[in-house]
Amino acid sequence: MGCINILSGYSQNSHQKIDDALSILVLNLMPNRLETEYQIIDLLQQTDLNINLNFCRMASHHIKHFDPEIIEKYVTTKDVFDNHFDALIVTGAPLDRKHFNEVDYWNEFVDFINWRKTHVDTCLFSCWAAWAAGTIDGILTGQQLDQKIYGVYTTNGITMPQSRYFTIPKKNVKATVLAGNDTIGATLIFDSNTNSYYVTGHLEYGTKTLADEYFRDVKKGLDTKKPSNYFDNQDHPINSWHTDATTFYINWLNQFTSSK
Repeated sequence: MGCINILSGYSQNSHQKIDDALSILVLNLMPNRLETEYQIIDLLQQTDLNINLNFCRMASHHIKHFDPEIIEKYVTTKDVFDNHFDALIVTGAPLDRKHFNEVDYWNEFVDFINWRKTHVDTCLFSCWAAWAAGTIDGILTGQQLDQKIYGVYTTNGITMPQSRYFTIPKKNVKATVLAGNDTIGATLIFDSNTNSYYVTGHLEYGTKTLADEYFRDVKKGLDTKKPSNYFDNQDHPINSWHTDATTFYINWLNQFTSSK
């Protein structure tokens, strides 16, 4: 197993880069930042690569439940603007019921997406970030939905959790649609011009993540349907996507193995 050298984030375990390792930046937009860190680290560990990993945040974002420790642990996008990274991961965010210009850090996000074209070799965007970045890049047009796409779905042999109020119809994509269908739209898109992948689901989700979301909504009294293709007959969550998620991450980062 490779070494994951975490230079910033709640999971920080080092202050010094290791030589001959991949440099990966994660823009963590999820409200449950620590859980998301663990999920991404788990997938990166499966690649057996040595990695220098940085977690960053939006400098202009007003954090609803502010944690003073985030200032100490997280670098901002402004802190990394002079750096180059082998790979970038941008997580999802619960923003798909807002218009883009209603997002408090939208202008900074646009600048960051454009910055990455000259400072990052390959990118992976998840869920809302896939829609938002693809829109900025001009390769797709998404549509907001009233009914949530919610559950675990397999398209073109790739299984992953989906939890979103938007869809990207395949006909609205100018890049390569690697997976998707007419029911839930494109789920995996690749743009060779920027070496970027746009994933409308959550490859990184842990076994219980969808369940936690569902029962949290139920507790709030929301009329939320159970996630599809996820619970067994005893309402136990079944993880049917971890192998596909691991395979995707390995194949995605294999482009660097000959040079590192």
